[in-house]
Amino acid sequence: MAGLPLALIWSAPAIAQTIDTAHPAQGPSDTPAAAPTTNPEALEEIVVTGVRASLKSAEAIKRDAPEIVDSIVAEDIGKLPDRNVAEALQRVAGIQIQRNYGEGSSVAIRGLTQVRTELNGRDIFTAGGVDQLNLEDVPAELLAGIDVYKNPSAEQIEGQLSGVINFRTRKPFDFDGFKFAGGVTGNYYDLADKTGPSGSVLVSDRWNTGIGEIGVLADVAYQKDYFRDDQITTEPFYTLNQSRNADGSFVNPSDAATAAALGRSGQVTTIPHGGGLNKNYGNRQRFGTDVALQWRPSDTLDVTGEVLRNNYKFNIRGNAFFATTGDGAITPHPGADFKFASNGDFISGTWDDVPVGSYASQTTRESTTTDYSLKAHWTPTPNLEVTADGQYVRSDTSQSNFIVLTNGPNTTFQQNVSGDVASFSTIPASNTTNASLYSNNGFLDDFSKSYGSEKSGRLDVKYSFDNSVLKSLRAGFRYTDRNNSTRDTGYRYSSINGRGELVPYDLSDIFRGDANVFGSVITFPLENLSNYANTLSSFGINGAPAYLPSGTNAQSQQTYAEYGAAYFDASPWSIPLDGNIGVRVVKTNVSVSGYYQQVPQVAQPDGSTATGDPEYAAIAFKDSYTKFLPSLNLRYHLTDNLQLRMAASTNLATPTFSQLNPSLTLTEPGPSQHAEIHTATGGNPLLKPMTSRNLDASLEWYFSDHEYVSVAGFYKKINGYIQTAITPRDITFPDGKTYTYQVTSYTNAADAEVKGAEFSFQQFFDFLPDPFDGLGIQANFTYVDSQAPSPATSGPVTNVPLEMLSKYSYNLIGIYEKGPVSLRLAYNWRSKFVETTSGVGTGNLPIFDQPYGQLDGSLTYQVNQNFSLGVDARNINNALKLSYFGISTRPRTATISDRRFSFTARVTY
Repeated sequence: MAGLPLALIWSAPAIAQTIDTAHPAQGPSDTPAAAPTTNPEALEEIVVTGVRASLKSAEAIKRDAPEIVDSIVAEDIGKLPDRNVAEALQRVAGIQIQRNYGEGSSVAIRGLTQVRTELNGRDIFTAGGVDQLNLEDVPAELLAGIDVYKNPSAEQIEGQLSGVINFRTRKPFDFDGFKFAGGVTGNYYDLADKTGPSGSVLVSDRWNTGIGEIGVLADVAYQKDYFRDDQITTEPFYTLNQSRNADGSFVNPSDAATAAALGRSGQVTTIPHGGGLNKNYGNRQRFGTDVALQWRPSDTLDVTGEVLRNNYKFNIRGNAFFATTGDGAITPHPGADFKFASNGDFISGTWDDVPVGSYASQTTRESTTTDYSLKAHWTPTPNLEVTADGQYVRSDTSQSNFIVLTNGPNTTFQQNVSGDVASFSTIPASNTTNASLYSNNGFLDDFSKSYGSEKSGRLDVKYSFDNSVLKSLRAGFRYTDRNNSTRDTGYRYSSINGRGELVPYDLSDIFRGDANVFGSVITFPLENLSNYANTLSSFGINGAPAYLPSGTNAQSQQTYAEYGAAYFDASPWSIPLDGNIGVRVVKTNVSVSGYYQQVPQVAQPDGSTATGDPEYAAIAFKDSYTKFLPSLNLRYHLTDNLQLRMAASTNLATPTFSQLNPSLTLTEPGPSQHAEIHTATGGNPLLKPMTSRNLDASLEWYFSDHEYVSVAGFYKKINGYIQTAITPRDITFPDGKTYTYQVTSYTNAADAEVKGAEFSFQQFFDFLPDPFDGLGIQANFTYVDSQAPSPATSGPVTNVPLEMLSKYSYNLIGIYEKGPVSLRLAYNWRSKFVETTSGVGTGNLPIFDQPYGQLDGSLTYQVNQNFSLGVDARNINNALKLSYFGISTRPRTATISDRRFSFTARVTY
């Protein structure tokens, strides 16, 4: 069996914040907090006192950084412009975000999701299949700012194609002395109709002692958020096959008969095989702590130790109700009126003998990430700097999934997909509300645990030259040892033969009462799923599924990196040009291991079936490669306020651990699942790293210390771009039964190109008469175009952009700040994008998300120097998220999420 997976997949405003720029937080590779290359003593304190000052600080970082950088600076301690990290990042030109149940969860920079996340210039990640930090996990109140690097220099750690997101926390030496700040917030979520609290406290002080200056800071943040997510679906679509064999017979007689019944023989006809809805409730809980200790025994030595711990809990419970034949044929209702689009796509009609059913589900996840770091920065002479940095990161994630499958009767199903939100009903309507027609048939449970750790160390040396065009030489070495492992029971299917409760479930308020769908349905009670032991007992199931060797996979990665860079400034030659040139060399060793497994169904004496013992075989792979990553950054000062940046570089991104996972598990479907679409997902341990060659340019005009206009262009040539691919495979199980599985995996799809442009503008209209002189605006626009092969797509759309990439996006932010009042309205919009190049079903069409725009706002009133009140709102416009299969006449989902309204009180001393 060990060779089977190869055949299956792998072939295919208020308080001053002082940022100590003389003692940077990251060492010789200047962080934006330390970015100014002018006289650092002149910029010893950057004072942040509200929206305008935070934008001023961010502009100073952008202007003086040696690379192309955009930054977000907290308006106050514990107050980023947005309450969610990803949603704050979406305001940056070139960044697009993905939302998970109404909240920003992940980002793409310049159209690429291969983003590196850092905490104070070091690795940070969430245990699991990716090598990034899950942005949902982070309490925004812990952060002083976020920096987005869009092109690298040699000092920057490798591991991205599109950019680096560096989260900055505060240090005790950021403040002149004692500092206290705290805030409490109440958040109301209108769709969930729940209120959740959040709060943060920061305490910091510094002292002169007999052994030097010592500073201690402690920062604690807590959030409890609620959400509800309503979704109406139409899927899947199938094009009827009316082709004939050589003898004149139909290749698919069933499809031909369906076309005849519709009066569409010989015409292209594409029909859905059902529809349904989901109504999900959940909550998120974040608890983060950050403790930092700084010691300055002399003017030449700084030592910083820090421990950051973040705990994230996610819980979602939901009901789905559906009427679908899966991949089986669907029968038109005789005499019913059917409507089709000009291309033959279904619009409305009525079907006979459509099975209805429901499922109740619960998913929980808990992640804990702890980061320990120690750094020493030594300047033995005015020209020499040496930085030593060590780090240990540990992250643990556990997850559970429970699903109860409930079967109902076959019914007559009316369906209309002509609007943004599909409508449907059953005939008679009682077919969804009569409990005697339903029974619980199956229970699925799954548990998983992931563990990740990393030990890293680096040494950086910088030597500066006086009165020379060559400003400094920099060199360094970094070693990392990263390990990741996952244990997963896999989904265990248990036949429950009608056991367990059934209750009516009211849907009259779905889509805030504006949807024309089932008014009430029958399902398993959601609240019962919260007690796993009682659920098992009610179904007559003994114990949880076991963790088997076949549910285990592991990955390890060691990197050895060294770099050298020269920084120069040609102004002594009367040439207004500065920059840096360097190269980074990285050797990577990777090993992965896992199992291929089949889980059969076994007949029981009472005629039911149950999950049998798995059959599995071990798999292991190793790889090693060395890459050279040169970089050049130039900045030409056309005038004192106008500068042109040009950059060329090479980036490296390794496949994620999930993509490299060699394991593949195929579970034989139970009796109630035979007509469903069967899927499996596995990685590809033969994947190679992706590299990109990049050209960047940026023209920046700073017409005041808080106002600017910039235009940037970029081009990336990517080699070995990784994309998903879905392949249908016939799998035969030990009982001799064969099922077709849609197997999803990954492939190096060859070369890809990404190119585009960004425009940014920021201004306050101080020249207007009072009170309008408090008005300001931020605006940016991003254009991204991509070209890549799409090996998994078929049907009418075969050439699609890179996944998760919108061609156009923009932000428009109106600001008013005058006296004690600060107001902000922010609208973010992105054009359509490919969610996946190949959705399951219907010939693996790509799935597109339609254009989406969301309006958010905030208002702050500064009561006095130490106390402020604020309100903010998210999703003011009640945005509707839509998706479709390949072309817009084949709708897939319509989704709405909460509007959130928050009230905050904040105090600082």
